[in-house]
Amino acid sequence: MDKSTRLGDAMRIGIEGKVLGWHGSGIGRYATSLTRALLREAVGRDKDCTFVIFTGPQTSQDALKGCQGAYYQHDVPFKSSLLRSLISLPLALRREHIDVLHGLDHIGIPLVGRYSRYVATIHHVIPLLFPHLFTVKHRWVIRVALARIAQQAERIIVPSHAVREDVEHYLRVPTDRLVVIPEGCDPRFVPTTDFSRLSQVQRRYSLPAQYILFLGTLEPRKNLPTLLQAFAYLWQRKAIDPAWRLVLAGARGWREESIFRTIKSLKLEDAVCLPGFIAEQDLPDVYRGAALFVFPSLYEGFGLPVVEAMGSGVPVITSNTSALPEVAGDAALLIDPHDVDSLAEAMQQMLRDEDLRAHLREKGLKQVQKFSWEVAARRTLELYVDIGNQ
Repeated sequence: MDKSTRLGDAMRIGIEGKVLGWHGSGIGRYATSLTRALLREAVGRDKDCTFVIFTGPQTSQDALKGCQGAYYQHDVPFKSSLLRSLISLPLALRREHIDVLHGLDHIGIPLVGRYSRYVATIHHVIPLLFPHLFTVKHRWVIRVALARIAQQAERIIVPSHAVREDVEHYLRVPTDRLVVIPEGCDPRFVPTTDFSRLSQVQRRYSLPAQYILFLGTLEPRKNLPTLLQAFAYLWQRKAIDPAWRLVLAGARGWREESIFRTIKSLKLEDAVCLPGFIAEQDLPDVYRGAALFVFPSLYEGFGLPVVEAMGSGVPVITSNTSALPEVAGDAALLIDPHDVDSLAEAMQQMLRDEDLRAHLREKGLKQVQKFSWEVAARRTLELYVDIGNQ
């Protein structure tokens, strides 16, 4: 592409929007929050930017509802990520004369060829770190996709310094091509002032009066058997008030059977609540109703639930691994996710010590101010402009 052909014109930015939606994984929520913030940020800038969002059958219909800014959707019909990256996305990029394409996940740029300048977000390299948690096919797909990004993307956005180090080490990407842009916390995640709505949401999901909360996809990486063992140790020995319940909120992922086997083997059927997927509009109140948020994940590229819990005024216990210490700072109790006793002790300490909870709640509200979707969008948009002018 001739670098001079776009001078003086509006920069045309493509967003691979197949993952947009509130109903999917954390990547879907990242993609939706960032895209909406990008469109807001682009309004009124000196250099005009036109966004073309490449949607598909899996894109949530409400993801872009009410968005501001200059954009339009280009529907790419294939649901298959492979067919999109091989056939339909390259054709669409040429047709739309895209200057910069942002792939919002690891399969977000064309698999072969170069049709614009590329920016890609790598959220984590978990299949390379924990291959035993994935099928052979999944590992192969991820490796090919990540290798493609490592070769072709002008810049790679990562959500934390921990992921930057992993991408440098496992994908051999030079530091100067990596840009750390943390995720944000939506302003909706604040301590509650509407107790009537809080009660309505708790009734909707049959939540108990006193609960410890985990929120995330129910899958092996989230380390829920360890959380269940720690809770069982406290609850069955009456080391905590027996009225406490453990809420594991989130959609079922893959290989989640071990979680349910653990609940049964520990005889926790009456002590554990499984409300399932929580609708986006109800998330803040589910957080707010908890006395404590526990997130003992083995690995996170960022850890958005930790930030949202802190923003909602809930004290947090989380792991001392991957990006979680970076995100939590000194506003949470950090534990070894492999150590049941350490987790049980932290939970007991938190539930018994009201002053500690108040202290961490205050620290959390300060820590969360570091994470803004507006700041993330501003830095991302500046990256587009920089790359587009090269």
